[in-house]
Amino acid sequence: MTTVIDVAKRAGVSVSTASRVLSGHGYAAAITRQRVLTAAEELGYVPNQVARSLRLNRTRMIGLLIADIENSFYSVIAKNVESVAKGAGYHVVLCNSNDDPKEEREYLDLLETMRLDGLIITPTAGNRRVLERLQRKGIAIVQIDRQVEDLRADAILVDNEAGAASAVAYLIAAGHTRIGVLSGSLEVTTGKQRLAGYKRALSEHGIPFSPELVKAGSFRKDNAMEDARALIEISPSPTAVFAANNILAEACLLVFADLGISVPQDMSLIAFDDVRWMSIKNPLITTVHQPIADMACSAAELLLRRLESKEISQPTTIIFQPELIIRSSVAPLPEMNAMFSL
Repeated sequence: MTTVIDVAKRAGVSVSTASRVLSGHGYAAAITRQRVLTAAEELGYVPNQVARSLRLNRTRMIGLLIADIENSFYSVIAKNVESVAKGAGYHVVLCNSNDDPKEEREYLDLLETMRLDGLIITPTAGNRRVLERLQRKGIAIVQIDRQVEDLRADAILVDNEAGAASAVAYLIAAGHTRIGVLSGSLEVTTGKQRLAGYKRALSEHGIPFSPELVKAGSFRKDNAMEDARALIEISPSPTAVFAANNILAEACLLVFADLGISVPQDMSLIAFDDVRWMSIKNPLITTVHQPIADMACSAAELLLRRLESKEISQPTTIIFQPELIIRSSVAPLPEMNAMFSL
């Protein structure tokens, strides 16, 4: 492998001069710089980034550990984090935990060995101690979409409870009182907070909470259809369903189609996560929109500020506000039709 020594010999300069030119740090006359660069190109010199990182104690790499790479919600996060990081001269290492604490732990251990400068993560609830160990080693951490309890780290979140409450309140306004919910995992903050919003809306409208109308399983496809079917087949069945993310909403539609249930004529549906297909599918899906691109950019920018600033400050939590997007997947119950037509 060609080294700086080889380049220096070809250019007829000292090793220190060749090193200054190739690293971009320090002075060298224009003619000398050109000789070194020409020699490097002729020899096919490639900088040893690992050795350089060890010298500088910086790799200019950040990790992005997401929960479910199949979910388009997370692809938006990845795209925007990568864009901001690249613009600042950082490379992104993308990992997928499959929303599994064990797989997440394996990736965290791997990322630690890569001497990353920072990490953006949509965490499970099972690896707080590992994340704290990374922090002690100087790796900056920003959580996005979810937050680990008692972890002192920056977080970029959405007001899940308020978003869910607005969705369920809209169903109630349409006359629905028997509302099923696919909440996703209650081990993560998104699941817990969205279920809390569901309960809050019921309470604020004087509707008793019925545990049998809640299916709390997973945010992933693996279990979503099973949970959706179990919810729809309870007796009496709900007249509307609130799906706590886009994967759960997709599972509902597949189960509805299999059972011959039409939306919204037979069953109303409202979801959290305004992903692209919801605005083009018939019927168009009423949903809670969260500004995920802005959240992802904010997470990357916050991490970069941590890396570039030597100031030590308290962890920052930024909470974005969701927006209810009304489309055509919710219909009033028959007895409410007259009211809605006024």
